[in-house]
Amino acid sequence: MNEESEFSEKDTKERIRSFEDALHQLAEDVAEYYPKTVLLFGSLARWLAGVQVEKLPNDMDILVVGNTSPFKVERKDYGAPMQLNRLSVDQTVAIAKSLRYDSKVAALSKLYSKNLVKQHSIDVIAACLMLGPNYNDFGIQQIEVDGIIDKRDYSVHRVLFGEQWWRRLRAYARERRGPWKRFSDRIVLNEEFEG
Repeated sequence: MNEESEFSEKDTKERIRSFEDALHQLAEDVAEYYPKTVLLFGSLARWLAGVQVEKLPNDMDILVVGNTSPFKVERKDYGAPMQLNRLSVDQTVAIAKSLRYDSKVAALSKLYSKNLVKQHSIDVIAACLMLGPNYNDFGIQQIEVDGIIDKRDYSVHRVLFGEQWWRRLRAYARERRGPWKRFSDRIVLNEEFEG
């Protein structure tokens, strides 16, 4: 091994260690705001999961699901760049409910219309996180970045906080009931997610 590759390995380990320290501190800080769940997704999540990435992650992509804005977290410097995305509990449950009950066409049109209106893809990414690696089977297409199809797997994530709630929500979203079974679920009062 030459000196350059040794430096590169050392630099990589230090960078990943700084990310892991930042994630640990972020999870502690965000707990003060009582979110339902906090997820790491994106290139760092893929890297930590052992998925091959094109380049070393340069930031942390975080999704906070809760009804209180984590002001302290938004303003704090964690020593690593962070992209903080927030969804309310109602918004997140609505995505899960749509995946569970709406026809696929209706669910996809809801996801992508929000993508166009809001100019961000967090709703689509949240759906991918809920559905897991087979989100393409549902009909979710790869997200385009600057007109180029993004081949990265958006289902890879790490739960930093609220694992039980997230696991229940994912199971709810993945159990496809469709529009016909929604009516029978409504009759027996089994339509709502018990979070």
